Amino acid sequence: MASKRNSAKWRRTTMAFLVVVVGLLPAPSEAAEILGLFAHPGKSHFEFFRPIFRELAARGHNISMYSYFPLEQPLANYTDYVFKGSPLLTDVIDLMKFKTTERKLLGLPYKIPTYFMLHSWGMRFCQSALNSPLIADLLSSPLRYDLIILEHFANDCMTAVAHLLNAPVVALSTCAIMPWHYQRMGTPHINPIMPMNFLTYSDEMGLIDRLNNFIHFHTVNTLYEWITQPATDALISQRFGFGLPSVNEIVKNTSLMLINQHYALTGTSPYAPNVVEVGGLQIGPQKPLPEHLEKLMEDSLSGVIYISWGSMVDPTTLPIEKRRALFKSIAHMKDYTFLIRWKSDKPLAQDKPSNLFTFDWLPQRDLLCHPRVKAFISHAGLLGTTEAVHCGVPMLVTPFFGDQFLNAGALAQRGFGVIVPFGDFDEQHITSGLQKILEKGFADKVRRSAKAFRERPQSPLELATWWIEHVIDTRGAPMLENRARHMNWFVYNSIDVYLCCLAIIGLPLFAIWQLVRLLRRTLGLMKATKNKKVKVQ
Repeated sequence: MASKRNSAKWRRTTMAFLVVVVGLLPAPSEAAEILGLFAHPGKSHFEFFRPIFRELAARGHNISMYSYFPLEQPLANYTDYVFKGSPLLTDVIDLMKFKTTERKLLGLPYKIPTYFMLHSWGMRFCQSALNSPLIADLLSSPLRYDLIILEHFANDCMTAVAHLLNAPVVALSTCAIMPWHYQRMGTPHINPIMPMNFLTYSDEMGLIDRLNNFIHFHTVNTLYEWITQPATDALISQRFGFGLPSVNEIVKNTSLMLINQHYALTGTSPYAPNVVEVGGLQIGPQKPLPEHLEKLMEDSLSGVIYISWGSMVDPTTLPIEKRRALFKSIAHMKDYTFLIRWKSDKPLAQDKPSNLFTFDWLPQRDLLCHPRVKAFISHAGLLGTTEAVHCGVPMLVTPFFGDQFLNAGALAQRGFGVIVPFGDFDEQHITSGLQKILEKGFADKVRRSAKAFRERPQSPLELATWWIEHVIDTRGAPMLENRARHMNWFVYNSIDVYLCCLAIIGLPLFAIWQLVRLLRRTLGLMKATKNKKVKVQ
């Protein structure tokens, strides 16, 4: 009897020990070592990325962040390594350079030069980051990473560092994926419904627009392949020596790409499973406004209209005639209060309307979701656009460069706002545009449409975190591997299949045609012979 009791006690003790041991074993994604590599010094880009890393750190992962934007306050499990050498892209866009109307060729939007601007930026920032002592220290460190997260944008030099560290890679994009991103992810591009980043098109294009979209997409893609990739390979070889694969091959090892898109705003797209839409993940819980802003909200007769052209555009460089036009439009709408981000060291002229208030900084997300905010005058930057859509605020947008044109075309087509091109930025167009979006019917439609953007099975931040941890757990998510990324364009587009089909159809037709010709020639000869015999007789 005692023996049985001892045996039962031993089994219970053993089971308890096993439970404790199993409980202490870490889950596959628990406390993973995650490296962030961000060589682009654009603040708006990093504002989209940062919530992902905050969430990963909160979930117990160790973050080593190499970027230009350290945290203002220390965060557990999060270590900053700050790049130096490149100026931050804040208030660097001079609107005086956009005084002319939109560049066109044969009457169509012509945006190929935007590629060269991105190429120049990318090469400059890439060279600065690759030659940073931080990268040398990183590569010599004994620490090994479970995952590397980086940005896919204008240059891919950081993927060479990821290749040397030999860890799975997750890519982030603050915008719709660029033309050169499709092949590396093996995801299809369907020209009639997927507008190229630099054009003000939507998923509804006529024949001429589809033709222009096709030309832009393939021209820019070819330029990237022929100019940017060889130049990047040269920088990588100069820094690390020869022997690495070309960057075109390295980027194909990207396990997953998270993009700042959502069908409610930009339309549905047939992305491969390794491209996941997480549009709006930077939008956190709403916070109360500071007291001075709340008072402005309460004191406004008809509501508040918020003006911001993003962190890269310096609003003080707005050409004087366009500034006067904006001021006249604001003064005309005296029942509304207007707020604008404007540097205090560059005060406005004396003709500033009394209902316009300027601030060095404004809490954009919290401001847009305030019920007293009635409209948003913007440049169609994607962060502000997604925040306005989330809050159900109609927009008047004036795109200046890059994907702002694509965002503007999408929100106009989806009924979230109207476009006033910079060439038409005058009192008449500004006032009429504002009057349109402030109409009750228009504003109500925007609020109803915004529900499709907000209401999701899980938040975009939760979705992004799930996928990142999935890549960690599966050591690169091999089941997401898309063979299309390794195919050349000839096979990917089934040119060989089309040629075979043409041969199958064409060869018999050619044979029949030749047979008919032979038959006609034979009949002709027989007839000629018969005629000769008749003449002889």
